[in-house]
Amino acid sequence: MPDKSTHGEGPRPENVFERQETIDVWDADYYHPIAERYYDDAVPAMLKEMGAKPGDLVLDAGCGPGVHSIRAARYGARVRAVDLSNQMLAEARRRAEKAGLADRIEFSQGDLTDLKLESDAFPFVFSWGVVIHIPDAEKALDNLARVTAKGGKLALQILGRSSLDWRAERLARRLTSKSHDEHPTAVGAGVWYDFNDDRLWVQRFDAKKLEAEMRKRGMRLVSRRGAEFTEFQWRAPQALRPLLLHWNRAAYNMRLPASLFCTQIFIFEKTA
Repeated sequence: MPDKSTHGEGPRPENVFERQETIDVWDADYYHPIAERYYDDAVPAMLKEMGAKPGDLVLDAGCGPGVHSIRAARYGARVRAVDLSNQMLAEARRRAEKAGLADRIEFSQGDLTDLKLESDAFPFVFSWGVVIHIPDAEKALDNLARVTAKGGKLALQILGRSSLDWRAERLARRLTSKSHDEHPTAVGAGVWYDFNDDRLWVQRFDAKKLEAEMRKRGMRLVSRRGAEFTEFQWRAPQALRPLLLHWNRAAYNMRLPASLFCTQIFIFEKTA
């Protein structure tokens, strides 16, 4: 994530996701080989926790460059993957071809706030690090709940407002008089950041508010697990980065309290 906040209401952030620079930054920041090993464990574990088995249909809602769609396909799932950005989809298709899994993943363009998919169509849906970047997250949650089949599972990987990362960042900003211009929402609060000559919305979720909002949509929380303990590795000196990434993987495997983690995975079951 970027670290410079901007003020006032921002536009819908489509353009930033159409930039190759965004893909390049994500690759550099998030897909270090140590982090890749973590994702190789965490994505199949999430699918297993949801109850998905090889051969099941899974929707990757907001697939970006396709890295987790590919992991779901390696798990054995039949994957439908949607994303707002044509640039991201082109990169996702290229990576799926390179991985030899293009025949197991169907990619298509789709806006999570206006999703043109059939209701109750997918027994398993996941959205990894996506709704945090959607200003109208409530509308995206409406659609994600709608397309999840009755009795099916929806997994959301989100940023949490209770994390030690966020507490430390707020304290540091307070001490240096660089406080965020936060915008409260129904599920937390968000900030517009300058990013790649554009603007990027980043929202951190309040766990209780998220659970309450999902209950309104007929979704019951069945699991909550810490994902990445910290994201400070992309700000840290290069020599410290591997240590933080190893700590992320260790903290995930130790299943420390989810509330402490920077990113968290919530799994909901559709009951209505």
